Amino acid sequence: MVIGIYPRKSVYRDNSDSVDVQVNMCKEYAGIIFRDQTLEFRVYDRDEGFSGKNTNRPSFQALMQDVRDGLLDVVMVYKLDRISRNVKEFSAMYDTFEEHGVSFVSVKESFDTSTPIGRTVMYILAAFAQLERENTSERVGDNMLALAESGKWTGGNCPTGMTSVKKKIGAKEHSFLMVDECEIWRVRLLYELILSGYSITRIERHCRDNGIRSQSGKYLATSQIYNILTNPVYCQNTPEAYDYFLEHGCRLPDQKLFDGEHGLISYGKHKTGKEKSVSMGKENWTISVGIHNPVVSAEDWINAQSRLKVNQQVRTRKYDVGILKGVLKCNCGSKIIARTYTKNNTQFSYYYCAAMARKGRAYCNSEYVPVRVIDDLFLNELRRIRVNPDFIHLQDDVNETFNISGIQSDLKMINISIDNLIRALQGSTDSPAAKYIIGQMETLDKQKAELEAQLRRAELIERNRTKAENSKQHIYEQICYLLDNFDTLSYTGKNELIRKVVKTCRLDGKTLHITF
Repeated sequence: MVIGIYPRKSVYRDNSDSVDVQVNMCKEYAGIIFRDQTLEFRVYDRDEGFSGKNTNRPSFQALMQDVRDGLLDVVMVYKLDRISRNVKEFSAMYDTFEEHGVSFVSVKESFDTSTPIGRTVMYILAAFAQLERENTSERVGDNMLALAESGKWTGGNCPTGMTSVKKKIGAKEHSFLMVDECEIWRVRLLYELILSGYSITRIERHCRDNGIRSQSGKYLATSQIYNILTNPVYCQNTPEAYDYFLEHGCRLPDQKLFDGEHGLISYGKHKTGKEKSVSMGKENWTISVGIHNPVVSAEDWINAQSRLKVNQQVRTRKYDVGILKGVLKCNCGSKIIARTYTKNNTQFSYYYCAAMARKGRAYCNSEYVPVRVIDDLFLNELRRIRVNPDFIHLQDDVNETFNISGIQSDLKMINISIDNLIRALQGSTDSPAAKYIIGQMETLDKQKAELEAQLRRAELIERNRTKAENSKQHIYEQICYLLDNFDTLSYTGKNELIRKVVKTCRLDGKTLHITF
């Protein structure tokens, strides 16, 4: 019987059971409930520090892959919340177990899913684990919202040009934002530039050309500049500001607090998801009045938002050119974008490096290249692949090879040798030869562990290689479809199809390097 053990130390508590303790408890428990079976253990123990609500854990993904590949009979955990803390995700995971005939055992809760009562208890405990997490998250969120609504700083990195101070209110000490007069000049400069007609890209180039860096010493990027220019923390709390945020659906305090004496604080601009932070619309913002001085007038802040909106409209694509949009990257690693303009009734379209345009040729010396030149290079490469599919280069190609049958044969011989030594030891426990037999067994056991690790890697590579062959066939069919229907497909259809099959497309001068 092959048992997969999944331990995980809590990311929140230092006093939770260690990974080694969990593994040992699982092995001991397995020895009790499966005492009549020969047991083989596979331990998936590289997820220490990962949260249980995150399913993108390396060892968890490896465990589920082995379940799907039929390599496990049982999955065992020390406690249910080590593997999942969400009923929906746990249900999907257990469906996978059932589909592949794998039992699930929890040591702490003392149940296994081979029995009806075990399955029932499992779902009840999973539901309570999720309820506990959601209640904790809700309490933390409510507390943070109450702090934000009262103008207190809820923590994290301070906005550019700001610092936090501690003030005692009653028996408790709270944090508040204050303007750092030595650093706020950057923010004032950015507002001056945007209001004088500069675009964000032009502001970035201006800062780079004039050696203006962030407080950490790095060049300001467009995303940083945009975040500064849209942050209400710098805005004066006037009635005009109240009307602006009210119009955009923000949650606001009493209008009487907007007296023009202080700056504002926003809460809820971003929502942290499972994998990344997501920007929220203004209707999800909570605006409160801080104790810090305003950095720009409400009129200037609102005008800056209008200016940014105009820039967004200008950047909207007007021409359907450049089928490699969203896929093509420069050799420096930056994205390649397309620019189209009309001169003397003739349309010109070029691909160029966005970083080169913003940061100058000292950063990237790439050139403006006609769109048709690069698109033709790309299509010619697809035509070459159509003739010979072996030209398809997958991003995750693995060249490592193993002799699986040879490893299995070596393992079989080692197991036979170990069994022979065990029998020899049983008849020689009091003999001086016993220590030599035990020494040989320990040596063979180490060799066995190394071969088992090699076998697992070989099996994984073989599975990936099979998947790659299937993937290559699918990619080849998509390439043929694109070439056969290129003249009838819309621009969007071509671009979406290319995005689906191409992982990377790197432009080096006028040479393309494509992986699928």
